[in-house]
Amino acid sequence: MKTRVLSFGSLASPLARNQAQGVIDRIQERLPRLTCQLSLLPSPVPEADRADEPFVTASRLEVEFLERTILDGQVRLAVLEASDMVVPLPPDLAVICVPDRATPYDAFLNRRGLIMDEMEPGSRIGVMSLRSRTQMRRLWPDLQFRILRGGAERAMEIHMRRAEIDGLVMPASVTEHLGIQGIVAEIFSPEFILPGPGQGIQVIVGRAGDQEARASLADLHSVATAAELAAEHAFCRRMVSDQDLPVGALARVTGGMIAITGTTGRGTSRITVDGGIEQAEAVGDGLASQILSSAESFADLLEADFPDGLPDEGSPGAAAELADLDDLDDFDDGAEAGDFDEDLDAFPGDDDEDPDGDPDEDDPYGR
Repeated sequence: MKTRVLSFGSLASPLARNQAQGVIDRIQERLPRLTCQLSLLPSPVPEADRADEPFVTASRLEVEFLERTILDGQVRLAVLEASDMVVPLPPDLAVICVPDRATPYDAFLNRRGLIMDEMEPGSRIGVMSLRSRTQMRRLWPDLQFRILRGGAERAMEIHMRRAEIDGLVMPASVTEHLGIQGIVAEIFSPEFILPGPGQGIQVIVGRAGDQEARASLADLHSVATAAELAAEHAFCRRMVSDQDLPVGALARVTGGMIAITGTTGRGTSRITVDGGIEQAEAVGDGLASQILSSAESFADLLEADFPDGLPDEGSPGAAAELADLDDLDDFDDGAEAGDFDEDLDAFPGDDDEDPDGDPDEDDPYGR
């Protein structure tokens, strides 16, 4: 007998809550007889530990916390931002449903409604990844691109409330979940700025053996989006997914075929690999193999860390710089971590409600 109740767990932040509620609304629109319960869970991670980490909705420690709540039986399912996931998942967990992909592109937010070409030289633009900064530096060399850590909501705090930057680049799907499309001045096509792997995709994670929940959510599952995610995650695994590398990748399914395009550094050199939809992981892995074997792509990775040129071999600290290519320059906004503890109640959709609180290991989708 199929269950008629599904319990979801979510972080209590406005973005995480809106993302989870959006998925639940889609489930109940298609399956009105199915009851979904949402438990809002306060983050166990101190703000100071999140502030220096690159992520969109949930930090690595918060993702692991949500995974534990499923394994401990506190909740049955959790909605995760695909770009925040750490793959592969723990052995007892699996992605049991992948809804249709939202807009996968990057958006530019500006309080005055200006597009990037209209920004004055020297304007400070916040970005959320080394990928964004490197691609955009090539196109707008007269602007200052600063990497913002600590998630999309902290970036919005810096831009809108503190006005410490003149513009902000973030995933377009995040602006939709926060209901702030009105301050989006521009959305970049992938031919212009190639997005990050997993961008615009959310996944529902549960126990690998929970076939009842998988069957209940079958009508919401998108085979095409799941294949795109499989290709992009396979690409990430091969490209060392635990580093914030300046790589972009976007997979698209057309008919029974899937094609994934990837780039490194400035985005001037792009490689596309395609194949049948059933070969999604092999296609993503093949793209990573081609990029890693390309001297031009490796040079782009180096240039992203040293935009002003490699240090002279005999210069002070040169060896340390070259040995630490993933030491990225965080944006120092001069604020203490505790300054960001307050709820972002100005975001549409936020309210004053208090939070209450064996698969194939090589296949994170549990197929």
